[in-house]
Amino acid sequence: MSCELVVEIDGAPLERSRADVVAVPIFAGERPLRGTAGRLDWRLCGKLSALVAEERLTGRQGDAVLIATAGGLRARLLLVLGAGARSDFDGRAFEALGRDAARRAVLLHAATLALPVSEDHVPRLGAVVGQAAEALSAEADDSGLRLVLGVDPEEVTRTADLLRRNPPARIPTDIVLRLPVPGERAAAAPRVAEGKAPRGVQPVK
Repeated sequence: MSCELVVEIDGAPLERSRADVVAVPIFAGERPLRGTAGRLDWRLCGKLSALVAEERLTGRQGDAVLIATAGGLRARLLLVLGAGARSDFDGRAFEALGRDAARRAVLLHAATLALPVSEDHVPRLGAVVGQAAEALSAEADDSGLRLVLGVDPEEVTRTADLLRRNPPARIPTDIVLRLPVPGERAAAAPRVAEGKAPRGVQPVK
């Protein structure tokens, strides 16, 4: 049985994403939090900073914390993933993060996952989508996933064109891949299973 992976390029701020789950990297030793993590922390009234102070969030690779956003974000769940040192967060590390985020979103039975993409990593999106497809193939039963890749608003069209010209080199045979179509913008209905957290994720309320 095949599963569908639908990819969307979005220029909206991550805090306004309609995704079921928003995933964000956090870097080891980075205090205060910067970039997307810092902005989301502000929207969540310092919840991420509090978890850092309690050493429940360290930024080490492999760390994962699932947070109920309680209305601070449009998405109901925030998945915070340790990414190691920012200086080591290259294209391969971003690919690995994308695979991990997709795997955990599938285990959460989420229909939609939003992931921020920095300008430096846009050229790696084909590989990231391929990693997400691998994760979906390994973990899903008959459900699909919509992967929303967040970029600068002015880069949406260019990024979608780049991804269409440079698709993943390999996709599992049980995955149907839908890349962005010019002018198309679809939304998925939230369907996160209540009370479930993927293996290896610490839920925080």
